[in-house]
Amino acid sequence: MKRVAVILGLAAVVPAPAALAQIPPPSQPAPSAPAGPAPATSEAAPSSEVAAPPPPPPPAAPPGDQYYVEKPGAAPPAPAPAPFEPPLPGGTPYEPPPPPKVSHLAPRSSLWLGARLGWFVPFGNLWARGVATGPDQGRYYYVLEGTPWSDYASSGPVLEIDAGVRLSRSYSAFLLWERAQLGSGEDERGPDGAQDGGETDFWAIGLRANSDPDRLGFVTEVAIGYRRARTFFENEVEYQFTDAPFEARLGLGAEYRLSRLTTLSALAAVGVGGFGSAERVDADGRGSSLTGPFDEGDGHGWVTLTVGAHFDLLGSKN
Repeated sequence: MKRVAVILGLAAVVPAPAALAQIPPPSQPAPSAPAGPAPATSEAAPSSEVAAPPPPPPPAAPPGDQYYVEKPGAAPPAPAPAPFEPPLPGGTPYEPPPPPKVSHLAPRSSLWLGARLGWFVPFGNLWARGVATGPDQGRYYYVLEGTPWSDYASSGPVLEIDAGVRLSRSYSAFLLWERAQLGSGEDERGPDGAQDGGETDFWAIGLRANSDPDRLGFVTEVAIGYRRARTFFENEVEYQFTDAPFEARLGLGAEYRLSRLTTLSALAAVGVGGFGSAERVDADGRGSSLTGPFDEGDGHGWVTLTVGAHFDLLGSKN
């Protein structure tokens, strides 16, 4: 009977399972038990103490810019090994000496003066003469026949004087005057009788280039100017050929520098142009045209072979 009374007493003390389900969970987590083994108790823990669930984890931060940062104290990466280069023959590598300082014999700028002597050869026509042909159905026609320069002049010596400035070691700009003393022409049947020689003058501005002004160089010259030619007769009459403002000359040759001051050169030149006027001037200075109403201008040319010497005065020191 005593066992039955004890069991009934315990059943009255322990709550039913439905009552346990209605107990709300505690709002605060139970304090943590002190470290160490729990003290032994003779009484069992009441079944009403239920463990609280863990708190929810904090929300993850949104991803942002990320940078690689080496860990403190991390060793730097080892450098890549250098490529293998076999040693040069002979041991120590050869170091070439610095280039020598360039020195020039020709000045960079100067006053350029000189003269040439040579031979002048004229060719081409002084003008074109209109010659009437036979009648064709009652009409006359004219054809143009050139009047050769060789009819009134032949080749002869030429003198040229040059004056200018050296713009750089290789280029010069200059003025020139050329005078050629010509022989008599081939036409001795004219109304004025025998000829007594002639002359021609050429005034021009030129540009000169030299491939090597310090030693032996190739020379090119270009000149443009005005030409006049005259033929003399024994009766003191002269023929004048003028109005040629666009005479042009091209020269090719070589130049050798003897010193900083002096150069020697040889030049072959060819020129072309055309006279616009041909007049006969008598001993009293009265002039008359040699051309008729059906005559026209024509082209002429000349060739010169010359040698010369030029001087660089007041030249720069470098």
